[in-house]
Amino acid sequence: MKKSFLKPQNTIFIFDSGLGGITIYNYIKNIFFNINFIYLLDNKYFPYGNKSKNFIFQRLIKILKKISYHYNISLAIIACNTASVSSLPKIRNYFTFPIIGVNPVINLAIKKTQNNVIGLLATNTTLRNDKIQKTIHFFKKKYEIKTISSSKLVLLAEKKILGYDIIINEIKKIFKPWYALKVFPDTIVLGCTHFPLILNELKIILPQKICFLDSKKNIILTFKKNMNYNSNILSRKKNIVFYTKKNKYIKKIKNLFFKKNFTVFSNFIL
Repeated sequence: MKKSFLKPQNTIFIFDSGLGGITIYNYIKNIFFNINFIYLLDNKYFPYGNKSKNFIFQRLIKILKKISYHYNISLAIIACNTASVSSLPKIRNYFTFPIIGVNPVINLAIKKTQNNVIGLLATNTTLRNDKIQKTIHFFKKKYEIKTISSSKLVLLAEKKILGYDIIINEIKKIFKPWYALKVFPDTIVLGCTHFPLILNELKIILPQKICFLDSKKNIILTFKKNMNYNSNILSRKKNIVFYTKKNKYIKKIKNLFFKKNFTVFSNFIL
């Protein structure tokens, strides 16, 4: 990468271990215009759900330092629940630009539930996070919060967005513990940005009239608070994708991003 001395306005950096951050990108680009996007998928270590808190934190530090050295970032979005709960707000101490993340919207689920039974889908690292555990404990007297940790669900979502067929029974097996519940959750928190990618499959295998919640709306609210966005600025439309490992899926990943108005696709060596 060459050092960029130009200063395009409204440059947003989106980070995820894989392709789940696309759900955040899709939401932002349809609301805000004239934004340059840089998306980095750390597919060398995908998925993050089984990585340690310290590994994820150190990895983010390295990536953000290198990106911010070469590009003028207006705002960084950690579009990964696992990375967000592992590293925010500590990581903000290392950089001058705003850094926002996504967290399981348990508080919103509390407001939405009618039967006081909530489902939380997330990775193992997210569910073991102290803050998440404290939140679950705080509400446990009045609400049941049932959790499922599944890296396989993340992998299936990744396969689907790349155009592969996924077997719906594979998803159904993951939810076997919930089928034995006396009262099924009427509100389910999608605590990973990959999970909205398989929302249609979840609606097929789970009972009807479930309220599914993710962090997209929270991201927009936080986005507005942290970025001086000017919709009248016409910036260079140069959306960039970086990946950290060349693998058998790389051509499909490239085609996916090019269909989403990205024009540069490059290996990020770290």
